[in-house]
Amino acid sequence: MGLKKPLEIKLQITDSCNFNCDFCFNSQDSKTKGSISKDNAEKIISKVAEEGIKGLRITGGEPFLHKDLFSILSHAKNKGLKTTLNTNAALFKENDVKKIAGLVDQVLVSVHSLKINSNTVKTINNFSEQGLKPRIATILSKENINNLEKFHDLVSRLPFSQWVLLRQIPNEFNCKPVSGLDMQRAVEKIESFNLQRKEKDFFLIENALPFCCWHSERVDKVCLGGIHEDGHSSLFVNQEGLIKPSYFLDPVLGNAFETSFLDAWKSDFMKSMNSLEFIGEECHECSHVLKCMAGSRFSALFVNKSLYALDPLAKPAIFLQRGINK
Repeated sequence: MGLKKPLEIKLQITDSCNFNCDFCFNSQDSKTKGSISKDNAEKIISKVAEEGIKGLRITGGEPFLHKDLFSILSHAKNKGLKTTLNTNAALFKENDVKKIAGLVDQVLVSVHSLKINSNTVKTINNFSEQGLKPRIATILSKENINNLEKFHDLVSRLPFSQWVLLRQIPNEFNCKPVSGLDMQRAVEKIESFNLQRKEKDFFLIENALPFCCWHSERVDKVCLGGIHEDGHSSLFVNQEGLIKPSYFLDPVLGNAFETSFLDAWKSDFMKSMNSLEFIGEECHECSHVLKCMAGSRFSALFVNKSLYALDPLAKPAIFLQRGINK
């Protein structure tokens, strides 16, 4: 089970950021601080291309704070990689947008507050004028779920290719940031938004959420499942060059300057992850497991202290009793 190689390498070029969001692990992680050098970033990007991996995501922190961002993106362009830039878009000037639009295939813009930075709005519009409609990402925090209709109105006034909704992941400041009831309300609201959409692409929760957090069949319809979480389709490289399954999970799979990405992908840890070894016993009985992938393995580890534990939002017993998950 699983992909023969990662679809994407996520390269963190800096952990510096102009925002300080309370849900962000970057602001809490004091283990590594700084930026990768231009030369080292380009070495890693060349290696991604040489190993036949098609996708590259440049992330942070805020990548625009890296003094060599344009050179790094230009190198990825020259290597023929499908490149995505994650950004809060608050620091760009119009000329910056023009240059970046010619270097990337997609931009993912964070819009996690209704008090959206005015320059972020301007930048989103500028990208669209350059023929590159951004994807817009919103964290499903308790507050944002309460105001999700307002977010929907805000996003609907912006030019975007897709609205990406993300379940908030537990962190050291808030071990249980959202409840099953919060996610039920989020799902119901997303269902309502999708009923109004004329476009074929629906709004979806794109990171891992256990479908049994509420009504599994309904959650299934508004969730992509676990494919973009825990290293199921990508690997993460931090600014020190360490290869990890994801931004959150700590196991080091190698060093990007010495270790093949394909070898890291075929490591024992990743084999266990992609064969769904790391899931609770109850999840083996669920018909949704191949898509849900038991929710977030990081959340299970962080809150319940084991990769084999249940995601803290999972409630499999309720649904197994009702026969809904079988």
